[in-house]
Amino acid sequence: MDGLAPPQVRLEMLELLVGHALDPGLVARTRQAVDRQSIAAAAAAYFLLGLDGDGGVGRFVCHTLERLVQQLIRSTEQRRVDYRGQVRGRVLWAATYKQRYTDDCDPTCFVCREVYKRYDTPENQLLKYVVEAIADCLKAVPDELREGICYLPQGAQGRLWPAKAGVPSVSTAATLSEMETTLHRLRRNVLLREIETPARITEQHLLRAQTARLEEYQRVAEIYERYRTTVPVPSWEGLVAAQGGVLLLPARPGERWIELTAAVWQTAVLRASH
Repeated sequence: MDGLAPPQVRLEMLELLVGHALDPGLVARTRQAVDRQSIAAAAAAYFLLGLDGDGGVGRFVCHTLERLVQQLIRSTEQRRVDYRGQVRGRVLWAATYKQRYTDDCDPTCFVCREVYKRYDTPENQLLKYVVEAIADCLKAVPDELREGICYLPQGAQGRLWPAKAGVPSVSTAATLSEMETTLHRLRRNVLLREIETPARITEQHLLRAQTARLEEYQRVAEIYERYRTTVPVPSWEGLVAAQGGVLLLPARPGERWIELTAAVWQTAVLRASH
């Protein structure tokens, strides 16, 4: 089973979609009627499923993020640590003799220099922020869309999710579930958990990611920019920008989400033609 609705239901919804999309007054009517909550929910769904030149958030989570977490950039710092009865790192003998002199000549005293690896860097904080933002978006997708169908642009299947030849659609639920499973496992990574989630992203976070020696961090910055312009402040412009060439239809015929999808599609097509 591919998790898709029966062909007859899919055909019925596509016919409804085309019928709405041919209405010249659809966009104005929809923008006036749609509420902020619906725009926010749809924006989260399109952000997760919409495509870009590198495959969108789905590919980022299931491929790029996997590689990044395995090779996180780290900084190192040296610390001077006093020990009793044990030695760790390099012994600083001059400091050790001085410390013993002040500690009643305790022969078990050692002053050592240890090297600590620190993963809480600006580029990793941006990564952590993006991971948490994606997790929040996954929670925000409404059931009506989650249980539906994601229609992909021609030729997109091979770059993203397995799909039968000639069938330009995938199960939205299956696709989001794959992201959720991967994200849940990666969020449990002990190194990722050491990294602080910043309250806001600054130019330093972005600059460090864009100039990092691992090019995957540049992709993190791109995903953040796409998120920033489409999700945090719900708007019609952000929703259309997040669409990314895909169509999201609910599992069952229903005017609310089909009208919204048709209006977004009509707006995107009109803009592309100008």
